[in-house]
Amino acid sequence: MGETEKLLDVLYTGRDRLTSGEIQRQAIVAEASAAVVGRLESLPEGEYTYDEAVDALAVTGRGDDGVGVPAGALSDEDLSRELGHLHETRDDTFRHGSPQALEHHDERTAELEDEFLRRFPERSVDPRRLRT
Repeated sequence: MGETEKLLDVLYTGRDRLTSGEIQRQAIVAEASAAVVGRLESLPEGEYTYDEAVDALAVTGRGDDGVGVPAGALSDEDLSRELGHLHETRDDTFRHGSPQALEHHDERTAELEDEFLRRFPERSVDPRRLRT
């Protein structure tokens, strides 16, 4: 169990649900490492059970060191899922994320998109999306 999950265990003691903001604030109060706080900042806004928070953090691809699983190490299915999740959370991160969360989002999106294009250079292109 990593540092983030250990902290979540403590934060969820006696509680069923916490908001992402509460989780982040409590991590700061608990003097969690910058890597853990940064990881928790990637949690999309909302309310989470312990399991939901762990699952949501797993989708961001960030470990306790703040670095995601390298794109090249992901299966095709995981790569597609993570890329889809990043695209789904882009607006919320852009409008409400910290500068660090936005920077990480940009970097991770670019990494995953580059890997996707490397693996699927002949992806299907919708002719209606082409411009003269």
